[in-house]
Amino acid sequence: MLNSRLKIGKYFGIQLYVHWTFALLIGFVAFMARDGGSVAVAYGVLRLLGMFLCVTLHEYGHALAARRFDVPTLDITLLPIGGVARLERMPRVPWQELVVAVAGPAVNVVIATVLGTGLLIYGGTQLLLGWPAGDDMIGSLERVLAQPSWLGFAITLLIVNVMLVVFNLIPAFPMDGGRVLRSLLAMITSYRRATVIASRIGLVCAVVMALFAFRAGAPIPVLIAMFIGYVGLAEARQVEVMESVRGLTVRGVMVTHPPTVAMDMPLREAARRWRTIPTQGVPVVSLVQSVVGMLWLKDVTEAIEQRVDPLTPAGQMADHDAAVVRIDDDLESVMVAVGTKQRLFPVVDHDQRLVGMLDFDSVLARGRLSRQFRDDTPPPEERLDVVS
Repeated sequence: MLNSRLKIGKYFGIQLYVHWTFALLIGFVAFMARDGGSVAVAYGVLRLLGMFLCVTLHEYGHALAARRFDVPTLDITLLPIGGVARLERMPRVPWQELVVAVAGPAVNVVIATVLGTGLLIYGGTQLLLGWPAGDDMIGSLERVLAQPSWLGFAITLLIVNVMLVVFNLIPAFPMDGGRVLRSLLAMITSYRRATVIASRIGLVCAVVMALFAFRAGAPIPVLIAMFIGYVGLAEARQVEVMESVRGLTVRGVMVTHPPTVAMDMPLREAARRWRTIPTQGVPVVSLVQSVVGMLWLKDVTEAIEQRVDPLTPAGQMADHDAAVVRIDDDLESVMVAVGTKQRLFPVVDHDQRLVGMLDFDSVLARGRLSRQFRDDTPPPEERLDVVS
């Protein structure tokens, strides 16, 4: 979902992107304002950009607060339904997560305070304090917001920031309010249990939100509620995985004697030998057992179908950009750093020689075995099964 995006710039050392669907939102706003002419269209787009500037500052509030606790932010992406700051991880200390979660809404509180004070000082007193009760106040507000003006622009941003504060403090995990709830629960129970409770409460909030939005005939809040529910459950599952491998190293869960392919093996021979290889990928090694790259079954299959020279060596076909992990790396840090695109990883020692393979598809089961038998010892010094 975050792949097709446009880089806007780098601010405070953090890359800012905008998703391609944001162009659809701009087009929709311009289309809705077309009857008012070019001025109304420009004003509508400007007001939209002002709203998302507040959203951007909200996300940078999270990112800069996380930086105070040595948690880097990978990037920030603006979507039509809001912004997403991708932190490398959430702080495990509950009060630190509380600070990071509150930092975003705190930015909106500051913006709303500045705008409200400015309106009171520079001509908005009648609109903010002088309205009579009833429909006249609402009608006056609607008229001000409908017409292009700096006053209407400022009031719009004030309303948006107040709504961002209120909306984000709903205890719907993984929204800010849900993270605040999780951090408070983590002060009295385990992090894993706190996440489970917060995610279930968040799912209930998302369902209630979707029901109210559906009855009101508002499709966008329904989509937002569905997004919140999905992301909350996904993050809860991720936390479950991370907690399961906490404290383990690659050494304790790796496959100690994986099949390998010599870098000078021709394509024809590699294709034949693959019938004895049970994995989707296999490390390609040199004569001294250093890792050259990974050879993937799909690449071998495609090469055969495209009639690539059958004498092409495996080293030439290897994926040289495939990630490699060290035997004593912390398993949780590895899983955070490499993501989920690659599922098999060559494991090397301090001399860069192959000593095993890390399989993400079986890492949880192997982790449970490692904890059960306390088997976090080095593999025996045996020659690897090199297919050459």
